[in-house]
Amino acid sequence: MLGKFNINSLTKPLLFFVGVLSFSFASSKAEWSKESFLLCLNKDVNPLTINKIENSITVDIDELNDFFNAEGVVDVEPWIPGATDIDRDGDIYLNRIYRVHVNQGRGDDIPLLINKASKLPFVLYSEFEYLRKPTYSPNDPLAESQCTLNSIKSTKAWDFWNIENGEIPDGSHVLLASVDTGVDYTHPDLQNNAWINQGEIPSFLFEAGVDTNSDGYIDAAETVAFLVNDNYDVNGDGEINLRDAVSDGSPFEDNIDSDGNGYIDDLLGWDSSGWYGPDDNDPYPKEGVNPSGTWGHGTHVAGILAAVTDNDLGMASTSFNAKFISVKVSRENQTSDEPGISDGYAGITYAAKAGMYAGSFAIINNSWGGGGYSASENSVINNAQNTYGAIVLSSAGNGYDSGGEEYGTGYPASYDNCISVCAIGCSYVWGNWATYHPTVDLAAPGENIYSTVIGSGYDSWDGSSMACPNAASAIGLLSAYHPDWNNLQLRARIEESADRRIYEENPDYETCNGNSGEDCLGTGMVDIYKAIGMDFSPNIMIDTSYVSIASDVDSMTLMDDDGILNPGETADLFISLENEIGWVNASSVTAVLSTDNEFISISNDTKVYGNIQSNNTELESFEITVDPNISLGDVNFSLTVTGLGNDGYSYSNELSLSINVSLFQDGFPYDTNAEIRSAPVIVDLDNDGDNDIVMADYFGSVRVIVDGVELDNGIFPYDTGDQIWGSVSSADVDLDGLQDFVIASKNGHLYIFDINGLKVDYDAERWLIATPVIGNIDEDEELEVIVGGYQSPTSTSPLFAINHDGTPVEGFPYIVGEKMRSGVAVADIDDNGKDDIIFGTDGDNLYLLLDDLTVAPGFPVDLGNNLRSEPAVLNISGEKIIFIGCTNNNFYGFNTDGSLRFVVVTGDDVFTSPSFYSDEIYFGSDDGNVYGVDINGNSLDGFPVNVGGAVVGSVVIADLNNNGDVELIVSNDSGQIHALDRLGNELQYFPINYQFPFANSPQVLDYDLDGDLEIFCGSTGDLVSIDMKNNGGVSEDYWSIFKGDYARTGYYISGEIDECSSATPGDINYDSIINVLDIVRLVNIVINPLSLTDVEACAADLNDDGIINVLDIVMLVNIVING
Repeated sequence: MLGKFNINSLTKPLLFFVGVLSFSFASSKAEWSKESFLLCLNKDVNPLTINKIENSITVDIDELNDFFNAEGVVDVEPWIPGATDIDRDGDIYLNRIYRVHVNQGRGDDIPLLINKASKLPFVLYSEFEYLRKPTYSPNDPLAESQCTLNSIKSTKAWDFWNIENGEIPDGSHVLLASVDTGVDYTHPDLQNNAWINQGEIPSFLFEAGVDTNSDGYIDAAETVAFLVNDNYDVNGDGEINLRDAVSDGSPFEDNIDSDGNGYIDDLLGWDSSGWYGPDDNDPYPKEGVNPSGTWGHGTHVAGILAAVTDNDLGMASTSFNAKFISVKVSRENQTSDEPGISDGYAGITYAAKAGMYAGSFAIINNSWGGGGYSASENSVINNAQNTYGAIVLSSAGNGYDSGGEEYGTGYPASYDNCISVCAIGCSYVWGNWATYHPTVDLAAPGENIYSTVIGSGYDSWDGSSMACPNAASAIGLLSAYHPDWNNLQLRARIEESADRRIYEENPDYETCNGNSGEDCLGTGMVDIYKAIGMDFSPNIMIDTSYVSIASDVDSMTLMDDDGILNPGETADLFISLENEIGWVNASSVTAVLSTDNEFISISNDTKVYGNIQSNNTELESFEITVDPNISLGDVNFSLTVTGLGNDGYSYSNELSLSINVSLFQDGFPYDTNAEIRSAPVIVDLDNDGDNDIVMADYFGSVRVIVDGVELDNGIFPYDTGDQIWGSVSSADVDLDGLQDFVIASKNGHLYIFDINGLKVDYDAERWLIATPVIGNIDEDEELEVIVGGYQSPTSTSPLFAINHDGTPVEGFPYIVGEKMRSGVAVADIDDNGKDDIIFGTDGDNLYLLLDDLTVAPGFPVDLGNNLRSEPAVLNISGEKIIFIGCTNNNFYGFNTDGSLRFVVVTGDDVFTSPSFYSDEIYFGSDDGNVYGVDINGNSLDGFPVNVGGAVVGSVVIADLNNNGDVELIVSNDSGQIHALDRLGNELQYFPINYQFPFANSPQVLDYDLDGDLEIFCGSTGDLVSIDMKNNGGVSEDYWSIFKGDYARTGYYISGEIDECSSATPGDINYDSIINVLDIVRLVNIVINPLSLTDVEACAADLNDDGIINVLDIVMLVNIVING
């Protein structure tokens, strides 16, 4: 029996496009005008003649006037005044684009108006008019006084996210360790970014509701809120904060090393030093010290690393909302107010392990050091990097103790696997007081650096101690942007992207100020903007050009590395310029990039390439932003290259290149030149480990795509000669190890194929326009295919069922006497091990046909109108419920005795098939709403939800963004794909608007096996695939495809099911009689155990020893003999 889902087996681990011709994801959350929209005429339609008389407006197209009058249009104007026929991009003529103004109060109707306008025959497209706003700056009141944010270009880097509209750098996995004097993690500007070790939280606290947002992660704010709500002043100091969480008696402490990292109850970090050596789990600084003294050093460092940004308080940190781990490594028995570092390398090791055990890695800041190489210390650094994947940074030093700059090494900074950071001014000018050396890797601001101190205050300090966390925080933001990058990738990028302008300001230090070595200030000043947006390098002749996507919608998403630039993305356009062999060396090479395409914006269009030797190449990149409204296709660029050759010869060249803009998964949309009304099957047909696609178009062609290429081998495409309405179904029908797929055609034939070609051609001599369904309705192991006929004479209209070899199943065709437009559902309703058949008819009846070909008691049920919704069955803890929609605008739930369970009234016909998640039922109506109800028909919170068009096929369900909860994915006949959460809220970047109406259900799976999900849906002209790019999305075990599985059974199991509840020991064939036939079957099972079915197993193990063998045969023989 196929099609079972068991909700208890589901695993729960854990954009993108918006607009009508405009898909948007990456850094912009689109905001559109509530007063107007845009309309573009076809190129063969003359520009409008607009007449405005008093309060009326007319144009020279009568149908457009009718639209304006009906929809309350108050004004129309050219969008680009002065444009002529030469102003065009392909088929889009700018003088045919108009801004259409609507009545006040109709702003929420603009999506509907766009949809209606786009259907006018003379309109090329209609779309939103998007609002443009200035870029982001943080609201922290003292952020403007933090010169670091501009010097390392943090504020510019933040613009890769749309922070004002809620898209912030996701720092939940970014762990920045302050290995120092301890951190006042209760500071108001730090507390909410304190790391909470999820592995050390007792499980009962999750059950107690501490995780208030139910995201599976208890953060610092939730921890404090729990303590406050329950009045847990554990340490009795009169305040409730994070210190109470790590005080004796805290509910967060259980004296168990729950995460197995070797440290007990390390909820916030670790004190590797304690008072005089023994460590503990509270990394708070020494009590009763000067808040701005050296004991506050670790707190000052932590603020630079990870102060909460955009919280209307104090300062901002580059990493924005990364988490800091406090690691205290100064012993409190030191009497001086200038404590030393006692256990620094123990702290490094802890931080490295904590990062790895947290499922990430640590960026470990060590703003301390001294002279003298140690193999042991070096091993600690190497271990942190190589074993735990950590990034270790250290301050290069503050020059001589007596003052003045120093050319020298310091440790741990000078160890190979430690990033050494020297201090420089925010203006890029060397202050002549710090340490420089060839072992320095980076420079960062270290003068007058504003940050937190113990308590609730702030102070400005100087030192390479401040430079180091500035670099570490930048790496944290880079990691937030590239969450899939490892330590080596991050280090390489932050170093290679550094701004060498420091050597323009301080040229002597490029050659180490007369000492040995070079680049004594490292590769340059940290430049996080370039680190995120780089990969540039130009040349003279174009050697290569390509794009690398510079920003996704979410920092937790995967880069697809497919070289496809999507509308709405920001990307680095790499142009490799080659000074070809035989030419003279070039110097002072500069390139200026331009395009006539108004939908492309170029940041920093001029690049200085410098010197390019003959036969050498240089690579630069330009940051380009693609407007969501851009037309698909090639974007043509010009590159004007200038430079100097020998003897001052001036040269120039105009080079051309083009970049393709696409919205979809590489290779999609796949143009079928026909409507894909039939939901495709996406499975591994040839057992090579990769998914293949089977689709059937409306014109009757069966098409197969293998390894991204459509087969044209004399077998496929296969022309059935007539229309295909129903979906493709698939299973290994004949159990030969190859996936079969089944097609029903209006020509009356039912086809079974596998990758090698046609296996069965069954002529039903009736139109077959329903979806064929695969189940097990008889005694044999192989599967059967069931489909209803749809053709007069109605009185003899049958239900067909064929075996794997094309022969009719015994008792079929079964004469129903009513036409069947839609597919059946199959489920073992009577628990006898064989599927029963549920179907609706054009005769208004709902049938439950048992496997013995009797209609179940209570059926058929007359619903008073045609049933063209494919039914589905929910098995919830053993109780089976049948659901179906009707063309009388109603949706029904029935018990298996035919009694009505509920009816939901909608505003139009219900053609969609029901879908399930746990005990929740979802369906769509032609009234444009998605409905969510429970098993008693009560509406779920947030439902119904209007999706702007008639729902097509059925709702499908998957965890698209790997957040641990599911989304509902819906397509409609207005060309939209929606993704809703279980409260009916639209997922960010949805709905996705497409140029053609969608014609079948979406389906969700990891098609290319790259770790993220794709949404497939057929339209009236092609097959669309949208790459979600979220790492780890989940579709398996959810109702993620039409009717729940590719067999199209329409059957879902929720809750624990006792498969043997109806079994009678000894009644192997489930005929309610124990006799010699059961003995024969049991003997065959013992001889050939592979023939045993699940339901037979329930009755065959008579002695209940877990083994079916000759002892069971003996016992059964005795039962038969003795009656």
